[in-house]
Amino acid sequence: MRSIQKTMKTTFMKTTLMPALAVALFSAGWLARTYAQQKAPAPLITYFSHDSVDASFAQALASTASRDLYSRKDRQGKTWAIHSNSRGKSDEGVLHSHEDWTGVVVIMSGSATFVTPGSPSQTKAAKSTSAEGYQLIGGGESHRVGKGDVVIIPPNAPHLYKNIEEPFRYLVIQTP
Repeated sequence: MRSIQKTMKTTFMKTTLMPALAVALFSAGWLARTYAQQKAPAPLITYFSHDSVDASFAQALASTASRDLYSRKDRQGKTWAIHSNSRGKSDEGVLHSHEDWTGVVVIMSGSATFVTPGSPSQTKAAKSTSAEGYQLIGGGESHRVGKGDVVIIPPNAPHLYKNIEEPFRYLVIQTP
């Protein structure tokens, strides 16, 4: 009789208790993981209203023609920034380049002639438009830019703006 009871206990443990324990442990782990994920903060998204952007352009025009709308360092210590720029006809800028960052320029209003000095012979192959719709602008070329245009300026590419039509406002997104 004892042998039968022992067999029944062993069978009960193998068929009922052990699977129930496994399910309980799995459920506890899953719940703990889910709870931890819910408690992890979501990355924050940065938003600027058009009023904030307009105010930044006004401040840029009143000062040095450029103002930082946003600036942060990444984990490697490189700066990501958005500069708001507002230029008048008398502020055509000077020839300059960015040593260690790429500038993505988004023209918000007005227009200007974007100039890259150098020899035009460098760019004969670059005159065509790509399948994606962009054109390459090489040394010795100028290109009229206006509202809605985007220009990507790699590091060490000299450039300037001239023949400005006001209000010439543009954002420069500084990327490492």
